[in-house]
Amino acid sequence: MDHHGLNKRAILDRLLICPACRGELKGESERYTCMGCQRIFPVVSGIPRFLPGLSSEEQQVGRSFNFEHTRYEDAHFLRFTPRLVQQWLDDIKLPADYFKGKLVLDAGCGSGRWTYAMASLGATVVAVDLTDAGVEITHQATAQLDNAVVLQASVFGLPFRPESFDLVVSWGVLHHTPDTRVAFERITPLVKKGGQLYVMIYEKHNPLKFFLTDLLRGVLRTLPEERRHRACRRLIIRNPWLYSRLARLIICAPYPQSGDSLEVSTLQLGLYDAYAPVFNHLHRREEIEGWFRDGGFSQLTLTGPVRFTAWRDVLRSGECGGSIKMRGVRT
Repeated sequence: MDHHGLNKRAILDRLLICPACRGELKGESERYTCMGCQRIFPVVSGIPRFLPGLSSEEQQVGRSFNFEHTRYEDAHFLRFTPRLVQQWLDDIKLPADYFKGKLVLDAGCGSGRWTYAMASLGATVVAVDLTDAGVEITHQATAQLDNAVVLQASVFGLPFRPESFDLVVSWGVLHHTPDTRVAFERITPLVKKGGQLYVMIYEKHNPLKFFLTDLLRGVLRTLPEERRHRACRRLIIRNPWLYSRLARLIICAPYPQSGDSLEVSTLQLGLYDAYAPVFNHLHRREEIEGWFRDGGFSQLTLTGPVRFTAWRDVLRSGECGGSIKMRGVRT
């Protein structure tokens, strides 16, 4: 094992416990063994794999997103560039110096863009994802960073000691699990007292549009991943009049004025992200605030502020415009 590998394993060794029985783990070069239940968790291609007994629903979620993560080069927002750092700071609304020296969990890292951003800011980041493609891309992108380590696990079976992290992030993940609140409750105990939790969760709005979108999602989910991805290209609408009417009924996108091929592929991948998941739960701001407070969090901050207050606008677009981004401090 090289220098980087040794440093990364040292980060994990003080954090890990068995996700099944919560017993101590013995780390070896190619595996971790639970000293309690004797389960073995392999290390494959340098990535520890903690996936004992995934439910059929979790397996479906993994298949949905695995294809998407392999296409990360098709989207502006997934490419690993320094501009991701400022995008992340704009999103979480914390100063850059907050991250230096912090231990952070990126729960559902996807292809690793926020892992890369937080590691670039000086945090030690533990990145976790359910998918093979997600962890492998993130592992490759952070291979030369001693302060970023990647492992594979389900959010419902995270192999970490309680109160291990200064900051836990789960961005755009929890609502794609079988139960958003249960997934939320699995990550809250991992935050240290005085530490912070940050989530982005889809907001409930426009019930007719999401009913029709769910019907179309059901049709598209009968297609293989590659064909589903190609079908999403047809939901990028060139005619502005047609787009303005369809957008009231289903999730779609206007054809970019630039005509740039990367812009088009970015929109196509975004539509795939909307139509591929098995689960796509929507929630209200007050509901998520209640989860935070029940979990022992205070000083709640909406990093994407309330945009609409009139009931018609809220019904159409949600208070926050479709996604709720909330931070809280564990007391």
